[in-house]
Amino acid sequence: MRLFKSLICAAAILSSVHPAMAEPTKIEVRVIARGAKFLGGYTSPVRVTLSDADTGETLARGATSGSTGDTQRIMTNGKDSDGKRASADSAVFQTTLDIDRPRRVTVTVAGPLSQPQATTTASSTQWVLPGHDVTAGDGWLIELPGLIVDIADPIAYRWVKVGETVPLRVGVTMLCGCAILETGPWRSGDTEVEAFVTTNGKSLRRIPLRFEPSTAVFVANVPADEVGLYEVEVRGWMKASNNAGVARTAFFVH
Repeated sequence: MRLFKSLICAAAILSSVHPAMAEPTKIEVRVIARGAKFLGGYTSPVRVTLSDADTGETLARGATSGSTGDTQRIMTNGKDSDGKRASADSAVFQTTLDIDRPRRVTVTVAGPLSQPQATTTASSTQWVLPGHDVTAGDGWLIELPGLIVDIADPIAYRWVKVGETVPLRVGVTMLCGCAILETGPWRSGDTEVEAFVTTNGKSLRRIPLRFEPSTAVFVANVPADEVGLYEVEVRGWMKASNNAGVARTAFFVH
């Protein structure tokens, strides 16, 4: 019994003299738009935060940087190569954690920060082991849903005369900024865009928008047939990917 206690004491002394050494552990975080491409630093930056899931301690923070990636490679899930969707220039957040024990790490992403009305968040938690990099394949891959809906006209709180027709022009893209066109991976025919207009807080009108190929925007006309405040909510919906987006504006009629 005494020998057993002595061994325990010796082990405790050795562990205090030689504590576990922290090991650098690389982590790559990529953020991909649902049904589309990576969210990059120059068009659609994404804030990335790594934290300890048990203590809440922030371990690293930054933003993705790089391009939206190779369309063919992404949309075929890398079937022509190694199954990896990311290419060398694809947007990524890279960091190195110095950890001396396994830690449950949560990654939280928010973006695209350049379009606040379209910003969404997502998070994921997994064990990270000292010295075992999370970099294989696409690394730690997080998906963000949504569409960017951006009202170009009318500008907010514009004044118009009663009896005029107000043109409504709306840009709609995938969350990565990828264009919606008549042909291609993201088609206007698969995208439903509608405006919901209220006058002085009542008289709700629902106005469908049509796609204008020459400018790649969705358009409609709003009759200004009553004096007051017109509030416009534009909703975008892409059924194939369950992506939605919303934008709002308002104008005055006098």
